[in-house]
Amino acid sequence: MKITTREMVLGWVTLVVLLGGISFWWGSAGLERWKKTRARIVEGEKRIEWIERSIRRRPELEKRFAELSRQLPQYEAGQDVTAEILKTLERIARRHGFQLLRREPEKEKDLGDLFQVAVNCSWRGSLESLVHFLYDIQTSGAMFDVDQLTVSPAQGGPGEL
Repeated sequence: MKITTREMVLGWVTLVVLLGGISFWWGSAGLERWKKTRARIVEGEKRIEWIERSIRRRPELEKRFAELSRQLPQYEAGQDVTAEILKTLERIARRHGFQLLRREPEKEKDLGDLFQVAVNCSWRGSLESLVHFLYDIQTSGAMFDVDQLTVSPAQGGPGEL
């Protein structure tokens, strides 16, 4: 049996296409692994850089932590402070003409040395009273923090939220 030039060329082309397909299949899997590995390396480098910056800033961070710790009120272990938090929140709101319609405290969360009590509120007031209320919350020390705020116009008059 004699192989013609045409059959020889077809054989070589088939072999090259087959090797190219296998190389592409194997290479694409390797390329994906390489991309994932590279992304993990970059993430690790960023984390190392963040840790090194934190280490360099440690004295500043410790000073800031001590300052914030002094601003936090101290309570006995196991004492329920939800009522006091709600009263303080109501007092700040009233001071700025802000009406809290509904206050729903959530269960206390243990964050290590600190405890967190989230309070969901519905309120009514003007934009100006909201701004003054939020400013007072922000400057009242480390006791309050606003995580989420949704504002919508009230059905009452203009300028009411």
